[in-house]
Amino acid sequence: MLNFLNNSTISLNGRKSHHHSAKNAISFHDYLPINGIQQWVSIDGQQKTNPILFIIHGGPASTYSMFTKATQLFSTHFTVVHWDQRGAGKTYLKQPVVPKNLQTLVDDGLALTKQLKHAFPKAPIVLLGSSIGSIIANLMLQQGENLYAAYIATEQMTSRSHQVAFNHLLSESKDHLLKKSWLNKLPYDAGTWSAKQIAQFNVFSALQQTDVPNMVTDLFIKNLLHTYGLNVRDWSAFCRGLLASRQAIQPELDSFDYRRLLSKTDVPFFVFQGSHDPITPAAATRTYFNQVQAPDKQMIIVPNSGHLCFFANPQFFLDKLVNVVLPVLD
Repeated sequence: MLNFLNNSTISLNGRKSHHHSAKNAISFHDYLPINGIQQWVSIDGQQKTNPILFIIHGGPASTYSMFTKATQLFSTHFTVVHWDQRGAGKTYLKQPVVPKNLQTLVDDGLALTKQLKHAFPKAPIVLLGSSIGSIIANLMLQQGENLYAAYIATEQMTSRSHQVAFNHLLSESKDHLLKKSWLNKLPYDAGTWSAKQIAQFNVFSALQQTDVPNMVTDLFIKNLLHTYGLNVRDWSAFCRGLLASRQAIQPELDSFDYRRLLSKTDVPFFVFQGSHDPITPAAATRTYFNQVQAPDKQMIIVPNSGHLCFFANPQFFLDKLVNVVLPVLD
């Protein structure tokens, strides 16, 4: 359990952290017991009473804890929580266990939420689900709505996301024979794609979007290479976790019934969408957003960004967090 409320700083791998000088600063990077296994959790903030931004990463198993620069920026107003899910990153490094299904990840996320509530009883929790994490977090909210003060989806996955993305890229590639030839290898009905085809399309599509930071070379690889403390074993665990987790739960994701996504919630509901997201296009996301009933809801287009919009344009994202999300927490 998280037992550090009386500490001015949190132990960082057995050592005192000096990342923050404020008396109530938080810098915790370690394993926590969650539903029977040790799972890696990173917590960074400048005040223990600040709202918590609990980030549910995508993938499956694409951890976001390497995005340290964005985390430091967000931690000026929030306590930022990254969690390497079961089967991902440092959690997979500790024990090569993969989730049985999506509900396993939902259960783990709810268990960690309760630990956060215990450790920070006065801090409201903003739950953020990104990409495939937008499915996991959406289910977490439905099963534990009383735990959260607001919900944010970024790169919201919907039943039409891949089809709209494919149609758009096919249209854009009409004068590029090589691109069109590659795309024509895929079935036109994106609903029939295999897990391998989905993964191939996502990477291919991201690399075509040259006017905004793409998630492969500009975000993931760049941050993985420059993140302090990642070694060969971490790299290996990240890659092996990606493959193992995809094999474990991709079949369930491929056949996911998107009618399971919430249609009504009692907490403020926000969607942040990259202006040029080639994987989960805004047009598909808006259809779902319009169907959701919530006391406060807003869809925000993040300029100069594609997939992983809050890491592509972190300053804009933080400005909206402060001016749009924070006020509804009071």
